[in-house]
Amino acid sequence: MTTATEFLDAFNNAFVNKDKSYLDSILADNCKIHFTGLNETMTRQETLDWSETGFCVGIDDYVIVHDTAESIAGTHAAWGKAADGEWKSKCFIFAKKSGDKITEWYVHARPLDE
Repeated sequence: MTTATEFLDAFNNAFVNKDKSYLDSILADNCKIHFTGLNETMTRQETLDWSETGFCVGIDDYVIVHDTAESIAGTHAAWGKAADGEWKSKCFIFAKKSGDKITEWYVHARPLDE
C-alpha cells in the first residue's frame, strides 16, 4: 500500500523537479483534483501538466491524520509563484484511493502571511 507520505512526496518531487512522471504512476486515469477554496477541479492530465508549470514549487511539513487503504487525510505547507507574486499556504488534504492510485484529491488552502 502506498502511504500518504509517499503520495505527498510524489507531488513534492513533481513540483521541485517540474517533472510530471512522479505523479503519472500514482494518479488513476479518472483522477480529479479539487481545489475547494477556488471551486476549481482538474483532470488527471490537467494535474500532470500543472505540476510542471512552476506555480507550486514545493510542499513540506506533512501532518498525516488518517492513512488507510481507501483514503488519506492531513495537512501540508505549500509555496510557489503566481503572476501576482510569491505565495505560501497551509493546506488540508483529503484523498480517496483505490489500490496504489489516487482517484479523488481535495485540497483546501489557507494563505499564510510571513
